[in-house]
Amino acid sequence: MEKKKTLDLEIAIVGGGFAGVYCGKSLLKTLSKGSNSRIGLISDENYMVFQPMLPEVASASLSPRHVTNPIRHLCRGLEVYKASVEKIDVKNKQLTIRPGPFSPEVVIRFKHLVMALGAKVDLSRVPGMSEHAYLMQNVGDAMKLRATVLARFEEANLVVDPERRKRLLTFVVVGGGYSGVETAGQILDLFQSINKYYKNVSEHDFSVELIHSRDHLLPTLSLSLGKYAERKLRERGLHIHLEKRVKALTANQVVMGDGTTLETNTCVSTVGNAPHPLTTQLIADTGAEAVNGRIKTADTLQVPGYDWLWAAGDCAAVPMQSGDICPSTAQFAMRQGALLGKNLNCFIRAESTRPFTFKGLGELAAIGHMSAVAEVMGLRFSGFIAWWMWRTIYLAKLPGLDRKLRVMIDWTLDIFFPRDINLLSPRYTRPLQEAHLQAGNVLFRAGEPAFSFYIVKEGCIRLSDIDGGLIKEIKAGEFFGERALLSDQTWRFTATATEETTLIGLASAEFKAILENSTTMRQMLERSAKQYRSAHEIDEMKEALPDAVLGQSASDLMTRNVHQLQSDDSIKDTLQRFNRERHSFYPMVGGDDGKLRGVISREDFYDFVQSNGLSTEADLSTIPRQQLPTVEEATRIEDCLETMIRGGSNKLIVISGEGKLAGILSIRDVLAAGA
Repeated sequence: MEKKKTLDLEIAIVGGGFAGVYCGKSLLKTLSKGSNSRIGLISDENYMVFQPMLPEVASASLSPRHVTNPIRHLCRGLEVYKASVEKIDVKNKQLTIRPGPFSPEVVIRFKHLVMALGAKVDLSRVPGMSEHAYLMQNVGDAMKLRATVLARFEEANLVVDPERRKRLLTFVVVGGGYSGVETAGQILDLFQSINKYYKNVSEHDFSVELIHSRDHLLPTLSLSLGKYAERKLRERGLHIHLEKRVKALTANQVVMGDGTTLETNTCVSTVGNAPHPLTTQLIADTGAEAVNGRIKTADTLQVPGYDWLWAAGDCAAVPMQSGDICPSTAQFAMRQGALLGKNLNCFIRAESTRPFTFKGLGELAAIGHMSAVAEVMGLRFSGFIAWWMWRTIYLAKLPGLDRKLRVMIDWTLDIFFPRDINLLSPRYTRPLQEAHLQAGNVLFRAGEPAFSFYIVKEGCIRLSDIDGGLIKEIKAGEFFGERALLSDQTWRFTATATEETTLIGLASAEFKAILENSTTMRQMLERSAKQYRSAHEIDEMKEALPDAVLGQSASDLMTRNVHQLQSDDSIKDTLQRFNRERHSFYPMVGGDDGKLRGVISREDFYDFVQSNGLSTEADLSTIPRQQLPTVEEATRIEDCLETMIRGGSNKLIVISGEGKLAGILSIRDVLAAGA
């Protein structure tokens, strides 16, 4: 196994959002020239997203590239690591990060840790929401929503059934905060801009529904501005449902708590924020005080009781002078990050730190159609003036001169030219659904990263160890890959097609999702994973048994008095026998030669009876049979043991030289003889 790389940092910043980036920028400015302090920022992406503009990306008003900034451009001189944080070791002050599927984990040792992680989305409390809802958390979400809205128009343009067309063009937005109101307004704008290009879509087919649990929109603003936004949106045709919650979601329907339903194929959720799992684990490991899942800090952004731990942004509960906790907005995260950088530098130099005193400049929300609501420095604005302020202020806050110019150009062109309705779907072509291999083709080699779980549709795959020794041959109807995906996602063996072979692949993400939600499936695959043993592992198991036992033959240890079935036994007679006897499976023999025909399990038999009933004409030959590994009577126990392991079975069928059933050998028989 490849050795883990280790990095030593003075300061490690976890998170590439507003708080993390502005903390890094502040540290670079305040550190004295010539300082040897190493500062590293770890982020899932190598860019920062300007989230207030995501609704305009969703409505095709802005290019997705223009609302993102490379972190390396914003923080020149900072060590930036694009990686996922796997673990935070509080005791040893270490981070374990994974750069990607082809690289081993990296350990980062730090002296100071800055937690600047954003929140995660948890939709699990509403049945169907996780499966069917669209989100607005990052650029990918906005691009996906844009593509989905355009795809719904394209599809509806060819639909004859009016009810189906109306369902396709009904868009439901859940949440009446900034993101929800702005997203709903932008979808309305998009429809008004592009409707003329779809001759079979009328304004009566199209609707946007906004569901909000409170009695007025934009609850962080004043009641009058919230009501103004509601009135303007209703005038533009938005259907608003106040004091209602979504109870369930299906592919075709939104069900609300009062029993009313909305027929739709597109639901956007802007609610459901939850603490990041790393934040939750860090709170548990340190015992730090938490407020609604956020790490409580002092007003200096340092976590009380830990001189090496700091926090800012959505994961931090930072107190304001009023005693309240700072809201999770961009303007607070930016200033928290900037002050944290200054305070951390002062702390390292044993200088006094400053408290966080920012009270907020105000709130703005665009509601579409060149209209907005704003509350700035205690003054309230609405309509076109507020919209102009919204664009001016956010443009000023957008990092990077090049991004400012690009957004200005986009906004200017949007006045004179129609919106881009190219259906550029963010979906990617799957690298594997079916794979076709010729004899001798290598699917993967030992030591390479594992990405998929495979089922052999046709042909045969030979798994071999690093020395070329046979591990197992996987034939049509069988599967492999579970051992690697259940452990460290690294192939331990080499897979080679022995003949022309077709495979069905299931990506590791989908594979893990299935296992997380099916205990039975996980247990079954954990058992089957045990059959992939290297020659070295099998030799270790053999060494636990005396040579005298390993040298015996199958006929010496097998059970000879075997309960068996005849292929022409009736279903009714077999059912009566199963009621008298309690064996899990029965070998079945038949025909004039009396040879073994397979194995019938009790579960397969009952499944057949439930589906087909107690037919008087049917016999056991019509029931699907399983095939247990078979050996001949003279086979040595040493070889029998290896056959059991390779076959993933605790039992073997022993047959005579003529192919007739002679007995059954189980792992229990072998272990009993060894004892």
